Amino acid sequence: MAEPTDPPVTLATLEGTGGAMGKSSGEGLAALAQRLLRAYPGRRDEALGALNGAVGDRLATHGSRLAVPMRLYELPEPTRDDPSPLPRLLESPPVAVPGAGPAACLFVHGLMGSQLAWRFGVGRDRGDERVDIPASMARDHGLTPILVGYNTGRHISENGRELAHLLEHLFAAYPFESLSIVAHSMGGLVTRSACHYALEAGLTWPRRVSQVFLLGVPSRGADLERLANITAFTLRALWNPWTMLIGAAISLRSAGIKDLRHGFVLDEDWRHLDLDRPAASVPSPARFPEQAECYVLYGTLSDAQPTAEEAPEGERGRRADEPTRLADTLGAAFGDGLVRPASAKGQSLDPRARQRIDPTGVAHFPRTGHLALMTDPGVLRQLSSWWR
Repeated sequence: MAEPTDPPVTLATLEGTGGAMGKSSGEGLAALAQRLLRAYPGRRDEALGALNGAVGDRLATHGSRLAVPMRLYELPEPTRDDPSPLPRLLESPPVAVPGAGPAACLFVHGLMGSQLAWRFGVGRDRGDERVDIPASMARDHGLTPILVGYNTGRHISENGRELAHLLEHLFAAYPFESLSIVAHSMGGLVTRSACHYALEAGLTWPRRVSQVFLLGVPSRGADLERLANITAFTLRALWNPWTMLIGAAISLRSAGIKDLRHGFVLDEDWRHLDLDRPAASVPSPARFPEQAECYVLYGTLSDAQPTAEEAPEGERGRRADEPTRLADTLGAAFGDGLVRPASAKGQSLDPRARQRIDPTGVAHFPRTGHLALMTDPGVLRQLSSWWR
């Protein structure tokens, strides 16, 4: 049977795709998913992770089989036959954690990621310095790595609430003595949301949290999403069918992406808002385990280290009193390409926005992009020096 060919892209087909994605059955989503899976046949999890990040809220609403459920994975110990094993799915809810030790470390990926994101590109090229941080932490510190896979297109607060209860099931199956959390990008917001809802519900696992490491987390929001919001709103406001169509297409991005605009972590942050209208919203304060230490790790595309206040002892990068080039200034402004240093550290010039993060330690990684933080050997060394 001949492979079906794709129809020509016209205004009518674009309008039809937008209608299918925005209103109805999800046929356009299924077609898009099949294209992704055909393009990357050996990378189904990564393809579904990207699809869910883009439109996962609609997939979940329509009950699509393409919607990724939240699941926990263990990382088997390497063997001679399999020196780099893939994460293995735990039962849901968990009833046992094979080979678990007293200390666990939870790894939470970011937007459009999957449980495999922590090893992206590791070992692909000879001489590549990228490292598998979960496997390395397990080997070096004897901890039990637990990886989360989830639909990043859903609201962050929805994922946070579900993660809170999933971890309670995990601790019922195996009562770890301590829990550390390493979270990248959106995963850090999901982590903060999970801690809040677990404390509100009186769950037990937050009492075991000792350390939380936030890697490139937009605690004060992401400028790229703010730009997308303003662009879509402006294009839809113009009385032109083409600009309105483009604006409507941009507005189809997922609820999870829209939550990144201001770093929303709770239901009340978004529930009564029109997320397609520009607004200077301030996230609600989220509860955090009192005994837990919080550490912030962030990257910049250059060597930027603009002020002494932003260069605590131990950070990598140039001293604040050294000459600053234009490239460094741009690096400070754009951060790791997606998250600026001020947002990663929870800082804001808005007087309504109190400091949401009181980090025990801060580390800066120059010449390190947003995704590179997940596999950077310097990040691994810093985590190891802080881990206890």
